[in-house]
Amino acid sequence: MLKQFLNWFRVGKRKFGLTVNIESSKYKMLLNEASDAIYLVNSKGIITFANPSAHLLFGYSVQELIGRNIDSLIKYSSESVIPFSSNLIEEKGIVIQQEFVKKDASIFKGEMSVRLFDDGSHQAIIRDITKGLQQQKQLLDRERTFKTLVENSFDIIIVLESDFRIKFVSPAVKKMLGYEVEEVIGQKSNKFIEFRDRVSIKELLKNPGITYAINDLKLIHKNSQIIHCEVNAVNFLNDSLIEGIIVNCHDISNRIETENQLKNTNFELDSFVYKVSHDLKAPLRSILGLINLSKSENKDPTINLYLDMMLRSIQSLDSFIKDLTQFSRNSRMEIVRELIDFEKITTEIVNNLKYQENAGAITVVKEIDEKIPFYSDPHRIATIIGNLLSNAYKYHRFNGNNPYINIKIDTSESAVRIIISDNGTGIPEQYHEKIFHMFFRASEKSQGSGLGLYIVKSALDKIHGNVTLESVPDVGSTFTIEIPNLLINQ
Repeated sequence: MLKQFLNWFRVGKRKFGLTVNIESSKYKMLLNEASDAIYLVNSKGIITFANPSAHLLFGYSVQELIGRNIDSLIKYSSESVIPFSSNLIEEKGIVIQQEFVKKDASIFKGEMSVRLFDDGSHQAIIRDITKGLQQQKQLLDRERTFKTLVENSFDIIIVLESDFRIKFVSPAVKKMLGYEVEEVIGQKSNKFIEFRDRVSIKELLKNPGITYAINDLKLIHKNSQIIHCEVNAVNFLNDSLIEGIIVNCHDISNRIETENQLKNTNFELDSFVYKVSHDLKAPLRSILGLINLSKSENKDPTINLYLDMMLRSIQSLDSFIKDLTQFSRNSRMEIVRELIDFEKITTEIVNNLKYQENAGAITVVKEIDEKIPFYSDPHRIATIIGNLLSNAYKYHRFNGNNPYINIKIDTSESAVRIIISDNGTGIPEQYHEKIFHMFFRASEKSQGSGLGLYIVKSALDKIHGNVTLESVPDVGSTFTIEIPNLLINQ
């Protein structure tokens, strides 16, 4: 539209001289509808015409703008003394950027296309580019910030083409892989990826815009050393601005090495606990046998009293060793998923506990509903139930209150609920949270190692279960366990 206006204007000048009919319908429609400001200035620098966009841009009314000297709308620097109109005398047609002053004294940057005529007058088309320049500056600032971040990042940032050739790589490639940037550009990415991991990078072509994460991608250093990396990548091949796959590689070699050392340390510790536990149990069994033999052959009540005290101490030590073994196995064993037979597990545990002191005085009631098959880790299930029942036996009251332990188990497709309740000594409310801490004992009268309930909570955490407690001193306790069902078809 602006080019048409200039052409029409030049034709009109040649045809009619300085008396061009601005009010003619063609010129009037073009000028009044133009979104850019358009004005005409005579040879003395006086504005003789301005379209509505010019009035809007400068903030003056028609009467205020017409007849005003164009120099009053120009922002001059302190060094500039030559009027704006005089600066245009030697040019026939120019495009310049100029700062202008509005009526309210605010300043804006304008891009101006100026056409000079032989009589010294000129016509100009002005567009406010202040916002555009600000946006351009912001864009350049962001680009500089991004460039600074990329160039100083410890991670390697890579842009891959569709054939996985590297078209950009950050300077961090030198520190992480030993290569100069120039050595990497244009190379296939597979050259730097360990053979068995190369297939994983091809997944990036499947879904544009989706972030892919590779927990351990092994890259090859220039000296052939393997570098473990955590990788995040996004396919932007369809993005016209990027046209590539952006990959971020974070070196996790030190973390992997630390994890491996920790695994080795844990294995050695578990092996030590297992061996010590095994080696201690053998002499303890021998001592227990000797004590039982001595009791059967000795009739002296004082000596038998001492033997009973020795027996309880050895049983306590044996229980502690058992707890340590359970704790060690729970921490290192992977989760096993098998069909659980709750009837069999509870029967075996109750049979093993019935030889405890005063166990014969306790009534055990089982209510087990296994209509829905339940799958979980059998060792941990047995550990959880075993420790809870062992505590129920230990902390009972035998003062004529008909001691009992109730076991209720219900399975469903989603979970199992195990409720073990008793009318034993109970637990004060202030200890309800602490009893699951390692080595916690509610009082000096507490028996055992203080590991039992800690092991219960640890085992539940492994199989994503939870436990709640309701207990009142001298009334009894109820432990409610919920464990998710790991069905085979899930």
